[in-house]
Amino acid sequence: MRRLTRRATLGAGLFLAAAPQASAQTYPAKPIRFLVPYPVGGIVDIVTRALADPMQADLGQPVVVEPKPGGNSTLATAMIPQAPADGYSWIMATISHVVAPHLQAVSYDPLGDFQPVALVAVATSVATVNPAVPVKTLTELVEYGRANPGKLNYLNPGNGSSIHLSAELLKNQYKFDMTSVPYRGIPPGMTDLLEGRLQVGLLPGPLAIQHVQAGKLRALAVLADKRLATLPDVPTFAEAGFADAQVMSWYTIAVRAGTPAPIVERLHASATKALQSRETRDRLAKAGCDVPPPRTPTAVMTMWQADFARYGRLVKEAGIKAES
Repeated sequence: MRRLTRRATLGAGLFLAAAPQASAQTYPAKPIRFLVPYPVGGIVDIVTRALADPMQADLGQPVVVEPKPGGNSTLATAMIPQAPADGYSWIMATISHVVAPHLQAVSYDPLGDFQPVALVAVATSVATVNPAVPVKTLTELVEYGRANPGKLNYLNPGNGSSIHLSAELLKNQYKFDMTSVPYRGIPPGMTDLLEGRLQVGLLPGPLAIQHVQAGKLRALAVLADKRLATLPDVPTFAEAGFADAQVMSWYTIAVRAGTPAPIVERLHASATKALQSRETRDRLAKAGCDVPPPRTPTAVMTMWQADFARYGRLVKEAGIKAES
């Protein structure tokens, strides 16, 4: 009887061990849901669709993009841990994935409940000022803010956004006065920046370039690993001596934790293949995004963990709230 019980137990264990492998071999066998935690037409939506199209062709199943904005990105994010860990529910996780839990109560563990698949893009931002501000470099901006408290206001498109964090990290690291003026997104604040009611704007690359080239804004530095071809005379933050004040605005595909490793590997390979396409890179470039060097899912999780700790400290030190 003991031998029979042991064989039955062993057989069940082998069946369970083989189940994920079998499902991975037939994956995908039905349409895939790709959640976007922000509105249609925004940068996150654009990045998501730029990856969804080529990955759909590679995987041979529809990849249905579903924007689910709300809750400072937490509405869509909370849906992933509620879905089966089978690779049929994805999300485009941004830096808000590791920041929002420091700003508000959430129903999920941003690290323990998710499995990163691939780092697919990083956004380029440009630190700009209204031409009426008498500064031409980041160093001069810091010095001006120290000497003129109350004179610098910056466009904050949303608390906890990469732009908000960039401005607060710059202030926190270099101890100068600059006041956050919150808006619901960038467009509502652009008129105030262009007309001088705001003095500083850390803007997405394409938007900044448009106004800098028109002479309506002055570029001080680029939040990127390299200079922009369209602004060749504008240094990066690192070149300007502010490498420790950089916030990398990243975009990563993620699924629920516990998704079988072969499925994660299949999705990682598909995303990597999509990013090698000139068409995909061009679509991302138009959104102001670069394709970073490839990282394994494990390396992406390491990045998440580091940013979760780093921005948690910043939120606490700067007193950032979900809304203010």
